[in-house]
Amino acid sequence: MSRDHVSVDVLIIGAGLAGLMAARKLEEAGLSVIVLDKGRSVGGRMATRRVGPGLADHGAQFFTVRDPVFEAHVDQWKADGVVFVWSHGFSDGSLVTAPTDGHPRHAVNGGMNELTKHLAKDLNDVQINTKVVTATCDDKGWILQNENGGLFLGRSLIMTAPVPQSLQILDEGATILTREDYDQLASVEYAPCLTGVFWVEGALTLPPPGAVQRKNNKITWIGDNQQKGISKDAVIVTLQASEEYSKQMWNAPDGRILNALRTNLEIFMRDGAVVREAQLKRWRYSRPTSSIEGRVFVADNTPPLLFAGDAFGGPRVEGATLSGLAAGEKLIEIFNS
Repeated sequence: MSRDHVSVDVLIIGAGLAGLMAARKLEEAGLSVIVLDKGRSVGGRMATRRVGPGLADHGAQFFTVRDPVFEAHVDQWKADGVVFVWSHGFSDGSLVTAPTDGHPRHAVNGGMNELTKHLAKDLNDVQINTKVVTATCDDKGWILQNENGGLFLGRSLIMTAPVPQSLQILDEGATILTREDYDQLASVEYAPCLTGVFWVEGALTLPPPGAVQRKNNKITWIGDNQQKGISKDAVIVTLQASEEYSKQMWNAPDGRILNALRTNLEIFMRDGAVVREAQLKRWRYSRPTSSIEGRVFVADNTPPLLFAGDAFGGPRVEGATLSGLAAGEKLIEIFNS
């Protein structure tokens, strides 16, 4: 393909929070951006799905705010009517009322995925159902190819997918990254999470605000999406296994995993309540268990190549958001230097 011109300033792989926040920052600076994601929707782990007549968050369940920069964005999302405060803590199942620690737990009207849809709607070019399989570069920039043979050209590249997936797209990074950069990125590890979603007809006994969080249990989270306020037409319950239990059960048949999760749900089902439908989601890269210092990682000896996401910005929603903003700011700085 001719490289007489470059189609955009920035290519971004991953339309989760980090990718979308980076794209917004870059477009505000007047740069042209294409965001590519293999999923059927934007959002990554900000995931919501329809189950029966209801909705369930089956990735991130809520988020807290610690950083003032993130707080400013959350305040705007509240003003936009997208985000609301769900609670200030959750019971561990042994307490009638949930303990509080002063940190609001935020959720999203219509499900967590609606926040990323809100962030994506004003961007110029976000392409879903687009799985990038290779990324190569020359002296003019980056060439991405998707699984259907489509090509995307850009002066720079930001990768926000889980780091192992990003390295795979770079053909393990063996010929593109320096050995030092590759070794540092390859050191990032993630924990898995098995998530079950159950449509229940009947009443539950989950304490207000509709969830229990048990950090030292095989099942760490049980949450009623109806009490949460996102599933008005049905009781849809999300259960998430601990990282260790998820590792143990990862290769078990779906039915066995769902039965194990359901056993924990039945403790909170009143007499006569029945499960009408059950779905399983395997999150292979649920949470980074090791990270790289700094909110963004800039590769050496390539056209501009940046890595962002919660493996760089800190835990989950806040970290991914701040990492995406940092990636956008850093690339603007590179272009202006």
